[in-house]
Amino acid sequence: MFKKHSAFTLIFIVIILLNLVSQSSFFPGMDLLVKPLIGISLVIYLYRNVNMNAGFNRLVLTGLIFSLFGDCFLLFAGSDVYFFLYGLVSFLLAHVVYSMAFIRDFKNNPDASKYYGHLMLFCMGVFSMSYYTFIRDYLNDFRIPVLAYMFVISVMVILSGYRYRRVNLFSFRMIYAGAILFVISDSILAFNKFVQPFSSAGFMIMSTYMIAQYLITIGTIERKVIPVK
Repeated sequence: MFKKHSAFTLIFIVIILLNLVSQSSFFPGMDLLVKPLIGISLVIYLYRNVNMNAGFNRLVLTGLIFSLFGDCFLLFAGSDVYFFLYGLVSFLLAHVVYSMAFIRDFKNNPDASKYYGHLMLFCMGVFSMSYYTFIRDYLNDFRIPVLAYMFVISVMVILSGYRYRRVNLFSFRMIYAGAILFVISDSILAFNKFVQPFSSAGFMIMSTYMIAQYLITIGTIERKVIPVK
């Protein structure tokens, strides 16, 4: 399945490597050039490979565009705290439209298996409450925005689980894995920003984030709805 995307995958691997290199202090300002390439490349590739008359595809494309804005805002988060807030809102909106896309697949066949949705409902419920309790005292003025963000991204991941047996298995696995990686990336980001900065944070945040967006994009392109019998 990945063979048909081999050319783009190679291009995106280069973008990943450039962004990881830009995390080094030896290349100041490089991220200003290479970070927007993440969203730009994914938006163009998705737009060229799906039917834009489908609501699911339009919503995921909108989510990628919001993510692109979020990437750009976070580039300047170190100089102004408001840019971090703008980035947070941009990604929150991205997760909202991703959720709107995923719930469409659930509505196609509400009676299909809910195993992975229920599983993720339990896992995200436990994780979100535990993690927020852990970082709450470090958040200060960001308590409400971070709580809202955690709720929205949890809903997005849970809904990705409810796509099981409503779409083809490959699309389900790609988007499900991408959603989980998104949670991992944002959890590391929150720890690094609010609790304790650590040296490998940039590498871990960016690698999981870029792979997450790639998997969501490929999963959208390869999506096939399973007809209701």
